[in-house]
Amino acid sequence: MPTRTAPVSEVDEPLGLPGKLLRTLGVITALVLVLFWIWIFAGGPKKVNPDRLDDRAYVTRIEPRCRQLLTDLKTLTPAEKSSTANSRADVLDQANVMVAAMVADLETGTPTGEADAARLKGWFTDWHAYLADREDFATRLRTDPNAQFLVSENKVLRDSVDKTIEIFADVNDMASCATPGDVG
Repeated sequence: MPTRTAPVSEVDEPLGLPGKLLRTLGVITALVLVLFWIWIFAGGPKKVNPDRLDDRAYVTRIEPRCRQLLTDLKTLTPAEKSSTANSRADVLDQANVMVAAMVADLETGTPTGEADAARLKGWFTDWHAYLADREDFATRLRTDPNAQFLVSENKVLRDSVDKTIEIFADVNDMASCATPGDVG
């Protein structure tokens, strides 16, 4: 007669060394991730933006001049109220004179520190390109009422110069010194 064997019951055994090691590594990994994100959100890796000007007195001095340009531009006829492309070009010519004067004023008395001078050189290069784009648009409007405002690209940063001007102004807390947005 065949013998019957009792069914083997599963016995709860404590984890062996590999199981304990894996659990410990999992807990440590979770803690490290939590601490990492706490550090990130607390500002641990903060760095000063490389475009931030060291000479904060220059920033304080030019911001009112930029605000004045925005105020002056509001005195001109808005583009949508110009009856013809030629009259719009005439208003744009007046605005371009104002923008050019502001850029010239900003270039006067720039910081002499090597780093700030290099930062501002790029910014003013973009301003001059933007001003040339505005003047070109006014010229094209006189012959083509459907002309579009075209903005140059900053070859180094691979973005339009109006965006690089705006970013630089934002980084330096000079909101009024971004492109005026009057062209359309």
